[in-house]
Amino acid sequence: MPLGFWVSELAIDVGTANIHVALKNAGTVVREPALIAYAAKTDRAVAFGVEAKQMLEQGVADVRVVQPMRAGVVADLSAAATMLRHYLHKALGRRPLLSPMVLTAHPTGATPVARRALVQALRTAGAGRVVSVQKTLAAAIGAGLAIDAAEPQMVIDIGAGTTDAATLSMGMISDGISVPRGGQSLDEALVRAIKREQDIKLTAHAAEDIKLHVNSVDKALAAQAPGGADNMGSFSHQADDVKAFGVRLDDVADILADACLPIAEELSWMVQELPAKVRAQVATRGAWLTGGTALVRGLPDLLSAHIGVPVSQATDPMACTMLGLQTILNNLHALSLDGRRVSFAGSST
Repeated sequence: MPLGFWVSELAIDVGTANIHVALKNAGTVVREPALIAYAAKTDRAVAFGVEAKQMLEQGVADVRVVQPMRAGVVADLSAAATMLRHYLHKALGRRPLLSPMVLTAHPTGATPVARRALVQALRTAGAGRVVSVQKTLAAAIGAGLAIDAAEPQMVIDIGAGTTDAATLSMGMISDGISVPRGGQSLDEALVRAIKREQDIKLTAHAAEDIKLHVNSVDKALAAQAPGGADNMGSFSHQADDVKAFGVRLDDVADILADACLPIAEELSWMVQELPAKVRAQVATRGAWLTGGTALVRGLPDLLSAHIGVPVSQATDPMACTMLGLQTILNNLHALSLDGRRVSFAGSST
């Protein structure tokens, strides 16, 4: 029996905010915040994921909570390796006898140094062979796009820390960018604006809750949402040791819309730089929006208005990258050009 029979195969999406791990033929087995908590005095890891996030939100004393990934790339190699080792063991239910094969995704515009850092973190965590594909390639497959088609298609993936966009044809990316802005940029914009306009100091956690509560870049849509006028009234929240009561929500949708404009401008620049024929084809076929921030109401219309391309939200946008990685994991023979091309036919959307 070949030795490879005993080697586990996993797909890992290591995002700025969350980590997902799937086992081949078993589906996703880990969904956790990408956080690790250390004892402040000893630098020993004491909590991961949900538990670490709760410690951060509650302001637990003598604990330092670290986010190993920033803007989609490794920011703290040691913390990233420790976190990944924990989740590899959790996914497998044991410490593996043989190093598992890991398929992962990196930002489309990641530098060679950033890609090597992700691979190094995974290998330090206990992975054996590591294959890394562009995030937009995985997201497009997970969204069900027919990536083998000769006509280009566009996908925009907006996660917590980065926005990846690319045009794809013949199973590979022809043009792509990564913008170090995402859902957390919207949270930061809320923190600044509410401090400036209402003199209320919010934690990042409180700002995220407000963003999710309003969940719109269009004031009219926010008012029409379930809860209606309540979405536009006031909001009470307690995060860590900072109390933020009675935050007025009237302008939150506009603040979120303004925070999305730098992303829209970068996407517009990318579209304008496409060859004329490709630009015309993309304008006809439209773009698909994936990633957790894609769930913000009104965002497809806002982006479409700025980039001149119809934008539609993918089905289950939060899961697209992970679904794409699982599809590739089950068809590793379809990868070529150092993982930059996938030669199986996607399903048409």
